[in-house]
Amino acid sequence: MGLLSSCRPKKDINRNEKRTVLILSIIFVAIFSGFIGIQNLQSTLNNEAGRGVISLSVVYAGFIVSSFFAPSFIRILTAKKCLIIGFISHVAYAASNIYAVFWTILPASTFVGLTSGLIWTSQGMYISRCAISFSETQNSPMKDSFGKFHGIFFFGMAFPRLVGNILSSVILMQGHYNETTANASDSFRIKSCGADLCPEHTVTDEQFSLPDPLTVKILMTVFVTSSIIGLLLCIFFLPPLPNLLPSSQKSALRNMISASCSCLRVNTEANLILLIPSALFLSFFESFLWIDISKAYISCPFGVKYVGFSMALQGLFSGFSSAVLPALAKLISRKYVISLIIVGILASHVGLFLWEPTSDQLLHMLGFLSLHGILDGGFRTLIFTVVSYMYPKKTDGAFASIATWRAIGYTINIILAYYLCVRTRLYMMFSLGALSLVTYVVLEIRLRMKKKITEIAIDEGSEHSVESRDSGQ
Repeated sequence: MGLLSSCRPKKDINRNEKRTVLILSIIFVAIFSGFIGIQNLQSTLNNEAGRGVISLSVVYAGFIVSSFFAPSFIRILTAKKCLIIGFISHVAYAASNIYAVFWTILPASTFVGLTSGLIWTSQGMYISRCAISFSETQNSPMKDSFGKFHGIFFFGMAFPRLVGNILSSVILMQGHYNETTANASDSFRIKSCGADLCPEHTVTDEQFSLPDPLTVKILMTVFVTSSIIGLLLCIFFLPPLPNLLPSSQKSALRNMISASCSCLRVNTEANLILLIPSALFLSFFESFLWIDISKAYISCPFGVKYVGFSMALQGLFSGFSSAVLPALAKLISRKYVISLIIVGILASHVGLFLWEPTSDQLLHMLGFLSLHGILDGGFRTLIFTVVSYMYPKKTDGAFASIATWRAIGYTINIILAYYLCVRTRLYMMFSLGALSLVTYVVLEIRLRMKKKITEIAIDEGSEHSVESRDSGQ
């Protein structure tokens, strides 16, 4: 760690909040351009024996474990060093996909999973600390700062989807394609795309055309290069958060236990319990995009080379939504915007039930993906804003908890994708969305009541202080 300490920038986040968030966003663009590009192609390019879906399930299963222990390691190593370790794993993951077989991508997937919790908990801490610092120095409302800085970051997170997916389509379109011929029985051949697609409908059975191996290797090499650039930017340009390294091994162990317990304690609080269905629904909604929509609604009717461009469009609208909807929530109230987003997602699921995409409906698909991006970007940004608002002094435990539940949602949905048809999982997602709407409304009612009680207590305290001064006179 000596090298990392020597590379630490001299500036901290104080009075450099916007600069820090901008640097963090650029780093995530470089790192996740590769990861998101690979993730969206896994269910198609590595469909043999379910290799792609299995590797993603390993990533998010490890994500669950690392999210729980993330506060402990962040207290010992600092948020910046945890980010560096996590980004090294993403370089390894991209490199493993150059020669994608089980013995290369499964260890790399495990490495990514066991460090992803560190990345996303550290990211939440960086954004929250910057927002709090900005609020204090500029004397602005803290909830507005949370919405502003999370909006800036997630607007930046649209660009990995743009860059990674456009690179995918541009490079894959340069390759040579060979139409594969199915040898399986007609019972396993695809009959329709969309909600009726099932796990037994493999790439070969569906007669998809796949790019030649050299083209895929070139694409993965580009993604490795992008990940390395992000890692170097993190090492040399990202300012550190305050070092929480304890002075002895005994205190280190005590701090690790305390940090893990803080994550558990947060999960026993009623407000976070009410937010859990929304976190799970968000993860189901996001993972459905790159597992099912990319395969059942894009690759199946239009071909794998359209996945990148389609996902890039979704990412563009997701970034736009991340910047605009927090501002809209400030104007008309956050609770109305989030509730409308959940209703919009449920309505889009009804459309997916009914729609059977065909090769002449590309514009329909692009319109749906634009709507998906608007709902996705706004939902994700505002959920993180709610977490920051509820736990401004316990960001490590709160964000670790939300990251854990999101990872659980990703893992469950990926595993279900290996066994269940798209239509069955759409029913499950619709039920979860309805539950999340109810629990979120209850959460907002509780937060409103707590705010009123706090205001009453402050007013009574002020009146008591005035009466005491009057009696003293």
